[in-house]
Amino acid sequence: MSNVQFLSASFNSRKFIGKIQTVQSVRVSVKQDIAEALSLGVDSCINSYEATAGEVSFYGKTNIRFLYSDGLNLCSSVYNADFTSSIQSELIDAESKLTFDVVMVDSKVDVNANTATLTILLEVSAYAYTCQQTPYLEGGEDVFLDSRSVEVLNKANVVALPFVLDEELTASRNISTVLIAECNLCANSFTVHEGILNITGSGSVRLTYLSDGDVVTDILPFDFERELEATDGMAESQLKLRLIPKTTKVRLDITEGDVNTTFTVEIGVSAQVEITEIGMLDIVTDAYGADCDFEFVKKTVTTTLPCGSTVCTKHVTSTVPEEESKKPIAAVNVGAVVTNVQSRERSALVEGVVYSTLLYKGEQGYFAEQLELPFSQTVDVDYLMPECRSYARVSVMNFTLDREAEMDLCITIESEREVTYTVIVDAEQVPFDKSSLPAIEVCLARKGETLWNLAKSLHTSVDDVLATNPQISNPLEQDAHIVIFNKI
Repeated sequence: MSNVQFLSASFNSRKFIGKIQTVQSVRVSVKQDIAEALSLGVDSCINSYEATAGEVSFYGKTNIRFLYSDGLNLCSSVYNADFTSSIQSELIDAESKLTFDVVMVDSKVDVNANTATLTILLEVSAYAYTCQQTPYLEGGEDVFLDSRSVEVLNKANVVALPFVLDEELTASRNISTVLIAECNLCANSFTVHEGILNITGSGSVRLTYLSDGDVVTDILPFDFERELEATDGMAESQLKLRLIPKTTKVRLDITEGDVNTTFTVEIGVSAQVEITEIGMLDIVTDAYGADCDFEFVKKTVTTTLPCGSTVCTKHVTSTVPEEESKKPIAAVNVGAVVTNVQSRERSALVEGVVYSTLLYKGEQGYFAEQLELPFSQTVDVDYLMPECRSYARVSVMNFTLDREAEMDLCITIESEREVTYTVIVDAEQVPFDKSSLPAIEVCLARKGETLWNLAKSLHTSVDDVLATNPQISNPLEQDAHIVIFNKI
């Protein structure tokens, strides 16, 4: 009788686990009374998580930029706040590797004299790499196999690599007081060599400050290159990399009587790296023995494969409603959120909103209005297909207002597809007695029949069928008489 053999394989999938909203309430006190709360900006990041069967608990930190007026002057404060929450899903187990997206969806400021209560609504989306360990039919003695070679995501991991960017920059005017420092980063390329992850990228600091009583905003671009210690497996794997700014601090070297335009910005960054390894696996789709058939137990498995990725910068202009009597003096807390990504043939349509707080100065003092500008951009992506899932992130590298808004958007797109395979996980033999067969057998094969099905029905190999019938095609182009020498 034939003896079948089974091995075990890992089928990894990247799945959307869930989305929750969590509220942060931060109470802050300042020296002077708050006449008007003007703008609230946040940078949020998940620092760590703990996965158990059916649930993941995560822990994050939010960097808060609060801009307000005391009635005469613009003032600002920076705060840090921690948050924690959890998401439940039957897809999660203790070995799951997760990645998170955090966006602010709403905020509220309640003021009482010199105290403000900041209420921030965050939306956290979680994705997990889950592993399905499955036996599969690999072969066997005196077993004929019909198999195909397929791609499988067999390893996956997520790591966070913290680092700091120190950049010396120069403002356009003398800096009296820094109000808000914002940062956007874009990873243009990255490589792994000799245990080092090298990241090359571009960034921009949006610095809003007071200069001789005027409110000034400078957009200061810079390029950077950083070397980080690579983790095990990075060099042999495919990587997705995302740079998440966590904190932006400005250091001024103020000299009395001198013009102070040069400053150092210190940007705390988390490099979030998704590490995946794609391998090839021979999956048996059918099998039979020389002296038996099989009844199979089959199982459906899924795996996630990459489709394509790209990073590009798009220059976008947008019309801004304008009132002649009302001109903004600054735009602060500028950001972007992606609302929809549509995969197409070798391109993706990315839609979203660029948002900002516009500051004004009127007869009654400073006031602010929120600005939202929708955008829609088509981005070329090699190998992308309509059936792929695409995710996009947008960083606003430049944002200026005149008669219209001009923006440089750094758009990063990652695409993937979920593939389903059917594998044989168990087999029971059904004996076939060949002793009653003649030594030489002639049978009629019908047009369209494949060599595999023909050989299976005769319990011989495809090679043996071709050895005695070299004239036949696969599949058969017409009815044919097939000669078989049975091995009894």
